Amino acid sequence: MATENETAVAELPTEKDGQGAASAPAASLEPPSTDSKMENEQSYPTGVRLFMIGFGLCLAVICSNLDRSILGVATPQITTEFNSLGDIGWYGSAYLLTSCCSQMFFGKVYAHFNAKWIFLSALAIFEIGSILCAAAPDSDYLIVGRAVAGLGATGISTGALLIISRSMPVSRRPKYTAMIGAAMGVTLVIAPFLGGVLTDRVTWRWCFWINLPLGGVTLLITLFLVHIPQESGQNEAVSWSQFAQKMDLVGNTILLPCLVCLLLALQWGGTTYAWNSWRCILLLCIFAVLFLVWAYAEARGGDNSTVPRRLLKMRSILAATWFAFCLFGMLFVQTYYVPVYFQVAAGDSAYQAGIKMLATTAAMTVFFPITGVLTTATGYYVPSMIAGSVVSAVASGLMIRFGVNTSTASWAVALVLAGMGFGLGGQQCMMVPQTILEGDDIALGTSVIMFAETLSGSVFLAVCENVFETRLIRELEFRAPNADPAYVIASGASGLRAAMSQLYDVQTVDNIIESFVAALQPVWTVAVVLAALSVLGSLATEWVSVKGNDRKDGMVKQDKSSVEDGPSNETAAA
Repeated sequence: MATENETAVAELPTEKDGQGAASAPAASLEPPSTDSKMENEQSYPTGVRLFMIGFGLCLAVICSNLDRSILGVATPQITTEFNSLGDIGWYGSAYLLTSCCSQMFFGKVYAHFNAKWIFLSALAIFEIGSILCAAAPDSDYLIVGRAVAGLGATGISTGALLIISRSMPVSRRPKYTAMIGAAMGVTLVIAPFLGGVLTDRVTWRWCFWINLPLGGVTLLITLFLVHIPQESGQNEAVSWSQFAQKMDLVGNTILLPCLVCLLLALQWGGTTYAWNSWRCILLLCIFAVLFLVWAYAEARGGDNSTVPRRLLKMRSILAATWFAFCLFGMLFVQTYYVPVYFQVAAGDSAYQAGIKMLATTAAMTVFFPITGVLTTATGYYVPSMIAGSVVSAVASGLMIRFGVNTSTASWAVALVLAGMGFGLGGQQCMMVPQTILEGDDIALGTSVIMFAETLSGSVFLAVCENVFETRLIRELEFRAPNADPAYVIASGASGLRAAMSQLYDVQTVDNIIESFVAALQPVWTVAVVLAALSVLGSLATEWVSVKGNDRKDGMVKQDKSSVEDGPSNETAAA
C-alpha cells in the first residue's frame, strides 16, 4: 500500500510538469479545469445560507479573540479569590504558548483534512477549555483551561478564513473576509470593556461562560449549513511513515519547544527575571539552536515542510507576512497601553477606559466593511494595505503627543485614526493567500500569516513592557526621587493616584503621574516604527486582482509549472 501511494505522489508533479512544458497540452487541458471551477461556483452557498455561515464564523472568531484579552481586567479578582498573585503571568502565557505553538501545525492539518470537521474539532477543544476556566476551583485548573482554550482558538481563527475560501469564489471573498477581520479587530478592542462589565456586575467566571452559547450557535450553523466537498488526497489510506511525512511531525516537534523557549524568555525577561539571568540566557540559547535545527529540517523536507519553500519564494506571501507582523504588533501595543494611559492620566476606571476605546472600535466597525466593498469593486487589496499603514503611522504619531492634560478632541482623533488605519489594512493581508494560492496551499499560506500575527503580540508586548518599566524607573528617579519605584510599579495603573495619595504629598503624586505618562512615550514610538515598517510589506505586495477565478487559477498554474512563455500564458488563460 505504501509503495503504491508513493508512486502516485511521485507521478503527480510529472504530469504537472508535462502541462507546463508544452503549450499545446496545457491548452487542451484547461477547459475541463474551467468547467470544473464553474460547477463549483454554482454549488457555492447563496442568500440566507451564505449570510448565516458568515454570521456563525464571526461568532466563533469573537469567542476566540475575546478569550485572548478579556481576562486582563478580571485578573485582580481572580488572584484575590484564589490567592494566586504569583500565577498572574501564567494566565496569559498558558493561552499564548499553546495558541502560538500550534498555529503552524493547524495549517498542515487543514491542508490535508476536511476544513469543516477540523474547524468543529477546534471549536470543541476551545469550548472545553472555556468550561475548565469557568468552573476552575483553583488557579492550577484555570491555567490548564487557558492552555486548552488557546489550542482550540488557533484552529478557529485559521478555519474561519479557510471555510470562507471554500464557500465562495475569490471575487466575493473580500467582503466576508472583512467581516471576519471586523470581528477580530473590534473584539480585541472591546474585550477589556466587556470583561470589566462582567467582572464588576456579575462574576469573572462569565468571561468564560459567555463562550458557550456563542460557540453553540456556531457549531449548529457549521454542522448543518457548511458543506465542503472532499478534495483529492484527503483521507486516503497512507502508512504511518507517509502520514508523519505529510504532517511534518519532525518539524513541528522541533518547532514546539523552540517557540516555548522564545515565548518564555520574552515573558520573563526584564520582569520576572533579569535579561542577564541564567534562565533567560539559557532559554534564548536553546531557542537559537532549535531554530537552526528546525530551519535545516524544513529545508530538507521539500513540499512536505510546514512552510514549503515554494511559499517562501513568493514575494507577496513574504510581504503579507511582514505586513501582518508589523500592523498587528502595533494593534496589540495600542490596545494594551492606551487604556493604561487613560487610567493613569485621567484616573479612569477600567470600565471608563473601555468606553473611550469605543472610538477605535467604532472606526474599525465602519472601515472593515467599507474596505471589503472597495476591494470587491476595484479587485485590488494593495491600495487598502498602503492606506492602512499610512493612517496607522499618523495615529501612532499623534499618540506620542499624549500628556497629562491632553484634550478630549486630541485623543479622540488619534483613536479614530487608529481604528480607521487597522480597518483599512488589518484584514487585507489575508486576501493574499486566498487570491494567489490554490488548494492546500491556501491553508499553509493563511497559517503562516496568522502565525506572524500571533507572534507579533507576544514579541512587541514583551518589548514594550521592558521599555516602559525601564523608562518609568528613570523618570521616577528624576521627577519623584522620594518615591519607591518598586512600590509604584507594583501598584499598577488602576487607581494609581488614590493609592499614591495615601503615602505621598500632592506634588509627589503629580510627579509620579507625569512619570507614568512620560514612560509611555517610547511605547508610542514602537507603535510608530511598526506602522511605518508595515508600509514596506504593503508596497512589496504584488497587485493581483481578486476578480475572476479563471484568471487566478490560470496564474497559479502557470507559476507552479514554471510557464514563462508569453503566448503560452495567453493560451492557458483563455
